Amino acid sequence: MFQKILIANRGEVAERIIRACQKLKIQTVAVYSTVDAQSRFVELANEKICIGSAPAKKSYLNRESLLMAALNLNVDAIHPGYGFLSEDAQFAEMCAECGITFIGPESGLIRQLADKDKSRLLAIEKGVPVIPGSDLITSDDELIMQAKKIGFPLLIKAAHGGGGKGIRAIKQEADLLLGAEIVQQEAKSSFAAGSFYLEKKLVHARHIEVQILGDGQHVQVLGDRDCSLQNHRQKVIEESPSTVLTDEQRSQLYKYTRQLIENQHYVGLGTIEFLFAENKFYFLEMNTRLQVEHGVTEETVKMDVVQQQLLVADGKDVTNADVMMNGHAIECRLTLSPCVTNEITQFDFPADIRVETGYRVGDAISAYYDGLLAKIICHAETRKLAIIKMKKALEAIHVSGIETNLMQLKTIVSSQEFMENTISIDSKI
Repeated sequence: MFQKILIANRGEVAERIIRACQKLKIQTVAVYSTVDAQSRFVELANEKICIGSAPAKKSYLNRESLLMAALNLNVDAIHPGYGFLSEDAQFAEMCAECGITFIGPESGLIRQLADKDKSRLLAIEKGVPVIPGSDLITSDDELIMQAKKIGFPLLIKAAHGGGGKGIRAIKQEADLLLGAEIVQQEAKSSFAAGSFYLEKKLVHARHIEVQILGDGQHVQVLGDRDCSLQNHRQKVIEESPSTVLTDEQRSQLYKYTRQLIENQHYVGLGTIEFLFAENKFYFLEMNTRLQVEHGVTEETVKMDVVQQQLLVADGKDVTNADVMMNGHAIECRLTLSPCVTNEITQFDFPADIRVETGYRVGDAISAYYDGLLAKIICHAETRKLAIIKMKKALEAIHVSGIETNLMQLKTIVSSQEFMENTISIDSKI
């Protein structure tokens, strides 16, 4: 088993990985930027090292600095978490060249599967339905031509990305050039790559994804999630399992999942995302990493998927059988209100629910990073009971010193649309 792992990330995901390592008796190294020096994840690790200043490009996106830290501290592996370099094929390749295990699939698979354009072409080749769209756009003229061919409304999507970044909805031709420029800038800033393509916007669709775990030979399906409630393409509430699917539809969903990933020699966690519209599934993209919303899957399959991710990276085998889901889990993302940063003076959560956070009272929120403050996760026997539990949990949360979306979350889970499960990616929240 690995002796020491460097965590190339920050905040709550760094803490989550540290806890999984502690259970497996693996030593951990926290890397941090100058503004994160006093963060809780830094204290929890066995060792720590500063890798640069606050801007992500100078710290958490600095491949050379991360690898130098890993080599100096003699780590066996690097866990990238999610975001930052988690789907960066070049970083995975550099790790391999340095004799360090990258916790995730090998670089060639990241290039093929995490790249939205290449994975779309693979889906077509494998007979998995895809949303009508274009290949990578290489010029303004091609952008306009392909947009007219696809029709409006459409989406401009970065070939690399995640977390709702690098996506822009376009309603008319006049907005195309500016939209493309914004997507490129955002993708370059967050993922160091600016290529993009176009995709038809499906209306009133559900966003449903499948969690997988591979050992290079076998692929295990760890259930599905419904992530349809989004704000500006960023997920707000996630559930597991999706309760809108019939047994036959779920069987078809898993069949498409296996069609895409089998025989790819995939090692690690992965998520294959689909849009579900008019009783049909359309492949959306694949994330070759740990997902923010992995907690709802853990609650329904009763498995620590981060531990499993570490174990398969170290050579453990998985079974080819699908895992049964039990009960229903809901996750609400508590986030910082846009453009508002301050110091947390109160940060209280009920003790009887699962909360994932990287913050505590006294922390100053940096404007340099994602605004996710905490993930509130509730599990119960049924969706109705899970909603009741979540309502009580949200009422018991008290946060001050900063502005958050807590009131919005309370409104959503109490809304008729949410309780009757008639939501879609177009729901106004």
